[in-house]
Amino acid sequence: MASPAAPFVVGFAFRQGDIPSGSYITASIPEVQATVKNRWPDGSVKFAVIAGRAALASSTPSAVALNATGVAPGGAALTLADLKATGVTAAVSAGGFGTANWSGTDWDTPAQTWVSGPFMSSWIYRRQIGSDAHLVAWLEVRLFLGGAVEVLPWVENGYLRVAGPTAKSATYTFTLGGTQRFSAPINLLNHQRTPLVAGTALSHWLGTDPAVTLRHDAAYLQSTRLVPRYWASVSPSAGAVTSLPSTYVPLQLGSLPSAMGAAGYDPSIGLLPEWEVLYLTSTASTVWAAVQRNAYSAGRFGIHFRDESTHRPLRFSAYPNLVLDGSSGVTGTGSSSTNSYTPAAGGGSPPTYTNTHCPSLGYFAYLVTGRPYHLETAQFQATAHFLKNNDTSRGYTAGVLRTNVGANTTRGAAWSLRTLAQAAAITPDGDALQAELIASVEANLNYYHGRYVAQPNNPFGFVTPYTDYTSGDNITFGATWQQDFFTAAIGMMKALRLPLSSSGTAKLDAFFAWKARSVVGRFGGTGSTEFLYRDAASYTIAEAPSDNADWTGGSGPWYASWGAIYDATYASASPGSRVDGALRGAYFPEATSYWGNLQPALAYAVEHGVPGAQEAYNRMTGASNWSQLQVNFNSAPVWGVRPG
Repeated sequence: MASPAAPFVVGFAFRQGDIPSGSYITASIPEVQATVKNRWPDGSVKFAVIAGRAALASSTPSAVALNATGVAPGGAALTLADLKATGVTAAVSAGGFGTANWSGTDWDTPAQTWVSGPFMSSWIYRRQIGSDAHLVAWLEVRLFLGGAVEVLPWVENGYLRVAGPTAKSATYTFTLGGTQRFSAPINLLNHQRTPLVAGTALSHWLGTDPAVTLRHDAAYLQSTRLVPRYWASVSPSAGAVTSLPSTYVPLQLGSLPSAMGAAGYDPSIGLLPEWEVLYLTSTASTVWAAVQRNAYSAGRFGIHFRDESTHRPLRFSAYPNLVLDGSSGVTGTGSSSTNSYTPAAGGGSPPTYTNTHCPSLGYFAYLVTGRPYHLETAQFQATAHFLKNNDTSRGYTAGVLRTNVGANTTRGAAWSLRTLAQAAAITPDGDALQAELIASVEANLNYYHGRYVAQPNNPFGFVTPYTDYTSGDNITFGATWQQDFFTAAIGMMKALRLPLSSSGTAKLDAFFAWKARSVVGRFGGTGSTEFLYRDAASYTIAEAPSDNADWTGGSGPWYASWGAIYDATYASASPGSRVDGALRGAYFPEATSYWGNLQPALAYAVEHGVPGAQEAYNRMTGASNWSQLQVNFNSAPVWGVRPG
């Protein structure tokens, strides 16, 4: 139950220009501070951690407005001396492995100061557990004005190059202020991590948990373009909402896929996974906590390779040849030209993780909470994708994510680029890791722009497929929906307005305009040189009139028109008359059909002003049965992205 002067912390994304450069953030309640972490290219605030105290009544919503002001905030920041004055003590124990303790002067040396302000300061602490070479205890400690202390403890078994990684099975406990708050047996496998919380708790409080539930203005958050804009309006009583996890135990499955990589639809796949889209499309108050629990569940995957020399997610520039050895549950790992691999792990393998079907992890949870734990999850996911690829095909330190080589597929490259862009977008300005991630984004843009824009290539926006779905027919058939995933990922990258160089921005603009042709071109009219819009959502599409087209040099051969592609695609199975009419195709009007899969790609094409995109969108939405698909996004909202 919330109480007067209840402490709170929230992550908040701002629309470009709303808090101009040189301005500060003020709130409609007095005890609020804002710590700016990122700015838009024009210098206006992009993302900030908002913290403070609010007078709240139980079960009664209270709206807080944020605005720009020219008045600089005042007040001395809470310090480590203030933290020590609370008398707080903490301990993480892992049975026979040992215990990590904090008290007194132990608080004087945080690993990082995350927030410093008059109403809340936050520090991150780390300590080896006993003498074990791999097992580390971490704390994020928040101190609020008035003496309230909140702690998120977690344990991690995930160094990058320390020999002999294996399971660390023990009864893990967390003690705060002399009182045990958590105890459970955990078999922590290699490169896993987990918060030490259970039940309905999301963290631990030295005193009483104020139990404040935060709720963003979903329409405003979507208007920032840091997340897509969605069609759906999902009932709080819908099964997708009521089935979300209401409690947490370490390493639980939550809403994550039980068999990542299995064929077919899964609600975790997309620019954002379903449980995060529900936060934007449903008014249910339970989704706030469920988003965080599912973000905690991401720790079950063996993707957490922390550089033992920096105690941070790795910098690409430091590891030109290092590749995953394949024992952490990550599939499709590549090879190293210098035989440089992460140490082989024992003691069991974490659940399967594959970038071809991976959800976005950590990104959205960080946007809405401001917790650095979730920020690191996104960074770990991006660096795992770097490590899993061949050092040669990724360009050594560049981290290029190709669609047809380096243990990728078209969709694997799409979701990896999505994750890379998201991690780059939320890593704080001035952080050395942000520079590394941005450099990798630019390296990818150099690669894709160089192959498809700077030299003549196919004029239809098809990136090189990883396989030909048919053989011996002198036609390369590729997965239409995977091309759409890739287009959507680049469209979101563009919407994020990353701090790229002027050259990088220009290449992103040009490459997306070229790539979006692959979806826009499928919404033509009835003419013989056009691809009929009614049939835009095919499973596969004819991409080249050869089994051995030259994608690298760009010489093809290529089809003469979209009409020729249409004829080749449907030569053996005509979809019907080539006349105007209703949308058609397999699984229409299911929201998870290929018609659903193409929505984010087409929406971003419209949003970013690609020639012909608005006309294409009008053809689709003007069809007599469009509303059947649109309404179905209310039951499966992930693919129901609309133009911003």
